[in-house]
Amino acid sequence: MSASTLRVLTLVLLGLTLVGCGAQTDPVPATPTIPATAAVADDPTATAEILPTATVAPAAATPTPAPTTAARAALATATPENPSAGATPPMPSPSPAPSAPSLSEVPVTNGPVRTTIMESRDHFSVQLGIQDVETGGYNTVPPTSGMHWSAWSDCGFYNYPLPDELLVHNLEHGNIIVSYNLTDEAQISALRDVIDAIPFAAEYAVVRRYHGIPEGMVAMTTWGVLDRMLGVDSERITRFFDEFPGNTGPEFPNGLPCTTGVQMTDSSGG
Repeated sequence: MSASTLRVLTLVLLGLTLVGCGAQTDPVPATPTIPATAAVADDPTATAEILPTATVAPAAATPTPAPTTAARAALATATPENPSAGATPPMPSPSPAPSAPSLSEVPVTNGPVRTTIMESRDHFSVQLGIQDVETGGYNTVPPTSGMHWSAWSDCGFYNYPLPDELLVHNLEHGNIIVSYNLTDEAQISALRDVIDAIPFAAEYAVVRRYHGIPEGMVAMTTWGVLDRMLGVDSERITRFFDEFPGNTGPEFPNGLPCTTGVQMTDSSGG
């Protein structure tokens, strides 16, 4: 190796040695300190910390005042959507139960009796009652003759009253009216059984509840004839129909079936 080449290698090795030593001895620059008073710019990308919301107690509810009388009236005013508003509901007046007469006032009879035929059997307006057109009303309880309405009832067994003024017209046709003031359901059922067993009754009898006779009484009438008894005497009732088979009325010699009468409503048990 020549001297010049050796000198070059020596210089190179010396340079590398100096570079390595510098890397080990140079101090690391310190991180600059930010003064405490320096302003910090907001970072628009930072996520804000969500603080818990303080719980606020709800305010005490203010009670709603009751509507005044005028307000209630306004609320109750009828509208097309609520046509019934504002209407006062009807208050039904209770009808007192009619007091039944005593047996001394309306006594039983010893079988059928003939009664005095009243002078007139004219028709009067249905707006009127017998007391409006005839002084003293009918002369028997139940009636057996007298003035009456122009309509008459259809046949049937009814558990409610039918007007005397209507049924006197049935009597004029020779029909038989059975009036009862029974409160015992077993007796009412027994009366129905008796009537149902009389074929003639289906076309010539009207059975109705009647408060003009004492409780427990059954009365049978045809034109000019009356029979009143206590309880349901099946033999006596059947005999009455046998003795007066629709031929007592003054208008029709053989009577007129009540099937031609006005339908008062459906016949019903009672």
